[in-house]
Amino acid sequence: MYQKLTRTGLFLLLLFGLNTGAAADEAKDFVVALTRELETALMAAREQGLLENQQHLDDLIDQHILPYVDRETLCKKVFRPRWEEIVAQGKADDAYDAVFASLKRTYRLALAAYNGQQIEVGDSIDKGRYSIVRTRVHTRENGHNIDLALHRLEDGWRIFDVSVDGVVVTRTLNGSIQRVLQADDIDAVIDAINPPPAS
Repeated sequence: MYQKLTRTGLFLLLLFGLNTGAAADEAKDFVVALTRELETALMAAREQGLLENQQHLDDLIDQHILPYVDRETLCKKVFRPRWEEIVAQGKADDAYDAVFASLKRTYRLALAAYNGQQIEVGDSIDKGRYSIVRTRVHTRENGHNIDLALHRLEDGWRIFDVSVDGVVVTRTLNGSIQRVLQADDIDAVIDAINPPPAS
């Protein structure tokens, strides 16, 4: 009986060990497919002279980036420690919209600067509950490392955080609203993600 349990335990350990590696490989495969799809769309936009068209860039972001973002996990990290309160007040959709508007603004600038650079996808690192896949965008001068933190949900892989050259998006957004996070007005907390432009 003991040997049977030990063999079963070893089998499960091996199985989970294999699945851990497989999860990392699957995360990388997901990012490779996502990157190739985005590169194709960017090349077409560049050839058509549409990289300066804000609406076209927003459409690219809506089609090729945002559907693969886990908005709930991302927003939890951005609005911590106020996320439960935001949800309780029925303001989750407002928070999602605010964070996505901020992401769109950032991505729009990055996509508009696309000049046919190669996007290289590196190895995936499995962290247990999630994987990190490093991509590198090569530019004429140097390049930028973009680390994508992903986890698998029921409907597939989703990105829940991004780091650009070591700057983590959720930490940056959370840090930018630290003073407002203590405010009583939850709308002010959400609005702080997209402050009005300075005049």
